[in-house]
Amino acid sequence: MSANGEKQPLSGSLHLSITRRDFFKGSAAAALGAAALGSGLRAAETAAELTVNGLPAVVFGRSGLKVTRISFGGILMTEPAVLSHVLDRGINLVHTAPGYMNGRSIEAFGKVLKTRRQETVLATKVMPGKDLDSALKTLNTDYTDFIIPPMDSIEEISRPGLREEFEKARQAGKCGHMGFACHTQSPELIDKMVELGFYGLILMSYADTGNPAFIDSLDRARKAGIGILAMKGLPKRAAGNPTAEERALYATLCGSMVNRLHAHTILASMGSFQAVDMYREILETRLSFHAPNLEESYRAGLDGSYCAMCDNCRGICPNGVAVKDIVRFRMYDRDYRMTAYARTEYAGLAENCRAGACDNCGLCENVCSRHLPLRGMLSEAHARLA
Repeated sequence: MSANGEKQPLSGSLHLSITRRDFFKGSAAAALGAAALGSGLRAAETAAELTVNGLPAVVFGRSGLKVTRISFGGILMTEPAVLSHVLDRGINLVHTAPGYMNGRSIEAFGKVLKTRRQETVLATKVMPGKDLDSALKTLNTDYTDFIIPPMDSIEEISRPGLREEFEKARQAGKCGHMGFACHTQSPELIDKMVELGFYGLILMSYADTGNPAFIDSLDRARKAGIGILAMKGLPKRAAGNPTAEERALYATLCGSMVNRLHAHTILASMGSFQAVDMYREILETRLSFHAPNLEESYRAGLDGSYCAMCDNCRGICPNGVAVKDIVRFRMYDRDYRMTAYARTEYAGLAENCRAGACDNCGLCENVCSRHLPLRGMLSEAHARLA
């Protein structure tokens, strides 16, 4: 909203006539949400009776820890003051990784956690072992509540010895619970996680929630005591100074994930005070605001390079090109504007798995659920990241 009170236009194909006062007027938001969500909202209201720092909270699976329904993702953060502001505003689950912002994120975390660790539920994207030890040193703590290493396949989460490595770290008092971060929306993988029995949480991509089998598998996991932390279900470009319409979009997507799609909490990337304040305001609506038409318009307006992370392209390339990973690194560069991080991740691929090995056969495009121009996207990624 501009200084004279006029609504600012929302970029792209999204248009919603809603004033800032309408958005934050609790009774109107609740009424709209109740009409849209029905029984899903009633369940959310029950959960919202549990609070942390006055904000809606939930018991995070079998961990028993109470966490706010929106959590802080540190992938965009470099300044300790931002994390301090997050804690000042009452959000308690915070997440980082050694590679975020080329190490500046975890270093900023460490400066804050040195004096405020007791205010947080801490999640760290590392494997048990030396990586965990190094991360804890940087974080200025001897314990992280959750370790969430990146794993995208049944083979990875079932690796022999992994459970023993986690138990060793847990018994040493270095971590409480193990999960994994996953960009693959595979019901089979989620069911395998439940079957293995030692995973307590999952950081799961919500990039595309149109697959009923995927949503059903999340429901089964939640009922089995798995904590579900949702990522990549929000617009990729974080709003620096969001308009009322943009706030409404973020609010409706957050409400959808916790009310309809089984997420305990939403991992939202916040790199500025304005982003933190926006998510605090969304929490103050008790995540009851929902505008179905706005959500539909947003999803319909996603551009032709938006990867749903369906995993259909896994293993399809006869030359071994890591198609899905490269498309994700391209997203970090193009949409998150994290070029240095994207280049580091791309350099971590074996040379034969990089896009330079693509011979333009088109098999990946044939299986893509969104019919993306993957050959061109791979070529662009290689030119920018190699």
